[in-house]
Amino acid sequence: MLSKKYVAPFLFGFLGILSFAPFSIKPLIFLSYAYLIKELAYKNDSSIKKLVFWSLGHWGFGMSWIIVSVYYYGNTNIYISLIIFFILVLILTAVFSMPLLVMKIRLFNGFKYERIGEILYISSLLILSEWSMYYLLNGVPWIIPGIIFLDTITQNLYPILGVAGGSFIIYFLSALMAISWIKNKRLSYAFFILTFITLLPNTLYKNQTVEDINVSIIQPASDPFLKYSNGYKNTIENNLLNLYRNRSKESHIVIFPEAELPYALESKEFNEFSRKLDHSQEILTGAWHFEDGSLFNSLVNLNTSEIYNKQHLVPFGEYIPFFSSLRGLIAFFDMPMSNVSHGSTKQNAMKLNSFDDIKFAPLICYDIAFGNTVRKSNISSNFMINISNDTWFGSSIGPYHHLDIARVRAIENNKWIVRSTNDGFSAIIDNNGTIVTKIGKGDSSILNGSISLLKERSFYNIYGYLIPYLFALIVILFSVIINLCTKRRA
Repeated sequence: MLSKKYVAPFLFGFLGILSFAPFSIKPLIFLSYAYLIKELAYKNDSSIKKLVFWSLGHWGFGMSWIIVSVYYYGNTNIYISLIIFFILVLILTAVFSMPLLVMKIRLFNGFKYERIGEILYISSLLILSEWSMYYLLNGVPWIIPGIIFLDTITQNLYPILGVAGGSFIIYFLSALMAISWIKNKRLSYAFFILTFITLLPNTLYKNQTVEDINVSIIQPASDPFLKYSNGYKNTIENNLLNLYRNRSKESHIVIFPEAELPYALESKEFNEFSRKLDHSQEILTGAWHFEDGSLFNSLVNLNTSEIYNKQHLVPFGEYIPFFSSLRGLIAFFDMPMSNVSHGSTKQNAMKLNSFDDIKFAPLICYDIAFGNTVRKSNISSNFMINISNDTWFGSSIGPYHHLDIARVRAIENNKWIVRSTNDGFSAIIDNNGTIVTKIGKGDSSILNGSISLLKERSFYNIYGYLIPYLFALIVILFSVIINLCTKRRA
């Protein structure tokens, strides 16, 4: 029977997820992380087990879409799906906990920092924990807490410090709450005042336009379970063409979603489909693409034949970690398209054939979760195009969170985003993260609209997450030096 003392960390971990879309009860993120800090930093009983249960509540709910992907699309036994998911959560827990365990050892070694120093030290360790998640299993940068500042005044830090700056503020305020919880009740006043300020509604807006271009975004909402079935190809093609006929004739660009057609770019079927389109308008589409014997998930400009290959693949979706050992073990590891190759990290912004000196940053699905990848893609771009297949999220909260990630990337880089997904949410997002217009989840439709092209690069786009990460390293280094000096004096 599960001990009652593990129910609390599980519930506090779950509460943090309610801060994210579609719930957006933002203050709960502070309560969730404050509890985690309190238990790990200041208590010495069963801390590791409590961390695991907090993680199960937090990532277990926040990343539940992985179960949907493995169970439904991998046609895998539900118990095996849960085991795979549990292993992933344990790996995330280990990676996220390493700096926390360092913090625990340091604080229980008899060395106590001054109050502000202690809070900064805890915040710095947590931000480095977050950084490590960008590299685990090709990166799992999901449920990043700094995202919750969307639609608040604090989102105006995104173009300067990026989402990492927002996360640092959350860790700082959560540590402040944890310490006030245990040590000094008077600090709670500072916590509530600062939290209230950071969550004030955003009223600032900026928009420097070079020129406007018109776009048409297609969202077919095809059935993902039938996509590769015999005979369903014609249904997909007819649906796409019917939506395509409703495009605005004023549109400069028509955008199809990620890999909607069930055949490769080089196939006869793809060429036949392409000939049915009007190439007087620029046509961009996702497609499976073979290159030197490797399979890529790509975005192609049918007018220029320029291709971008997806850089960041979804673990257990497009590639299998430890692939050579697991292939053939169960049906999931043999699912179609489960061994896609990574695109080069040195790909440039793509050009538009119908415009001089206008470029866009191509991003496919999971790419947009990686802030540094998006930043590099936008060095010379005027806007972003993000195509995605969110059908494998199922009915989970995944599509809502994915859309919010795109909104953050728009603010960070001061660029508009055109987003085309298979079944939602397709949208036009301005450089302030505002959703100008969108197509709902599961709707089959076409969206006609316009976007602004922007030249100015944000501070973040130039320097990335340098300031928050460098500040965290300096704080930790300074803390180590103080500790060494203190021990020598003792």
